[in-house]
Amino acid sequence: MKKKAEGFADHIAPVWQHSSSWAAGDPQTRQLWPLAVTEVEYHAGHWWELRNIPFLALELVLQGDLTAEVDHLKFHLKPGDLLILNHPERAVMRIAKHGIFRKTAMLLHGAMLDTVLSGFSLDHSGMIKLRDPGQLERDFRQIAEMLDRKAPESIHALNGRIFETLSRLSAESAQENSFPESLNRAIRNLTSRPDINFSLKQLAESAGCSVPTLQRNFHRYCGTTPHEYSQNLRMILARQLLRASALSIKEIAERLGYSHQAYFSNDFKKNNRVSPLAYRRNSGAGICAEN
Repeated sequence: MKKKAEGFADHIAPVWQHSSSWAAGDPQTRQLWPLAVTEVEYHAGHWWELRNIPFLALELVLQGDLTAEVDHLKFHLKPGDLLILNHPERAVMRIAKHGIFRKTAMLLHGAMLDTVLSGFSLDHSGMIKLRDPGQLERDFRQIAEMLDRKAPESIHALNGRIFETLSRLSAESAQENSFPESLNRAIRNLTSRPDINFSLKQLAESAGCSVPTLQRNFHRYCGTTPHEYSQNLRMILARQLLRASALSIKEIAERLGYSHQAYFSNDFKKNNRVSPLAYRRNSGAGICAEN
């Protein structure tokens, strides 16, 4: 058995493979980020195994049959089926014994990923029989093209495209709590631009609906107001940055749209019952100066 990477092993090299990836300069701006988009072709009989992977993998079967065993659950996939691997402890995939197998996949991570997946009821490993697999394949290819261009100004656009893709998958999975499209657009804007303090009017206009409709949808589907939802997203990202980045607290405040560090510190303490500096110390992250 030949080790390919930590947490991954296979025993036959692919016949053909293309991968697009981009390690953008500032990982902290990547709320929803594709580690890579790949397209792979194998001969029959191939298998591979994943253990404790630290990201979300979306695996779309293009040709051939696939059997997947994911944390004691078993799935049989055919062309047009999507396998969602959300941080599984162990996943083993086996290709049918005859014919060519092709798949395309997108690997995702990001500070907002778990929150968005939970909102879309995609926060578990499983299979979706897609009604329109061609649309998802086009999404993957367009995202791959953006990764290949490596344009810094496209970082927020990439975050938004990932949100749109996950939103589409939520609708495809026919979950009862799939969100209206206007609510999807509003959440996408809040998620991809936490540095902007949208007014209700601005957020409603960007979502293509009225302010009352915006407020009603947030209350019905999220159980909160647009402002409270936005504030919760900021606090999630703040905790992530305090734990995993070397940014100063002033820099984090600016990144989250606060005009002054004191306003951020007050909001953070109100939501987390400790100051940002105390949270950073308690989380075991490196201590940075507060200014």
